[in-house]
Amino acid sequence: AVVSTQSTGNQKIAGLLKGHSDRGNQIFLLDDNFFYRGMRKEIFHLAQQNSCVFGQIVFRVSKELAISANSDRKATIVTSETIEKMHGSIEYPIEAWEKHVLQLEELSEYKHSTLNDRVDHVNQFLDYLCKQVPEVDPAVEQGQREAERERCLKDTVQQCELLMRKVISEKIKADRIEGRKITYSVYSDAKAVFLGEVKSGAISFEKQPISMETVKERFLEHFVKSARN
Repeated sequence: AVVSTQSTGNQKIAGLLKGHSDRGNQIFLLDDNFFYRGMRKEIFHLAQQNSCVFGQIVFRVSKELAISANSDRKATIVTSETIEKMHGSIEYPIEAWEKHVLQLEELSEYKHSTLNDRVDHVNQFLDYLCKQVPEVDPAVEQGQREAERERCLKDTVQQCELLMRKVISEKIKADRIEGRKITYSVYSDAKAVFLGEVKSGAISFEKQPISMETVKERFLEHFVKSARN
């Protein structure tokens, strides 16, 4: 997809990038001169946030050629003063994050074969980008890790709660057989405290999925310690 940044802002670009995974592999070409590095950095961060690879195609042309080509345009012509200002202000890619760059120098003459070579270079560069691993924004990566931790913790709590029902049921049966009089409410209160410590991370389980024997052992250990205190 070719997107002109003159007719759409970064918010629109962000929307396109955000939904790219639902549409399969895609290449977005942003049609703009991006003469300030800060302009490109904003797009780079959007790419990071949406697991996209960021690359740049740079056309290095002389000021004279740019002014000449501008005068031949059928669309709106910009002033020569504007071109001269941009030519003096443009910040070419040199930063570490601008590592995927194809730079095309000015052609000395326009031949059909030469133009075809340029097209081949661009296609090869786009193929190269498609094989790269997206860089993830550290903030997004941290958020993903926290979300995964929350998911694992929630899963652990749910496993514990289901297994503890069986553990407590077996314990009550054993108490009856052995003549011990411990009411269900005592175990229920102990279970609530135990689950609270699992949720807080005070009690953790290294192996997943959690076995009933492991939960039984940890719960009874916790129950006995609480009873002593």
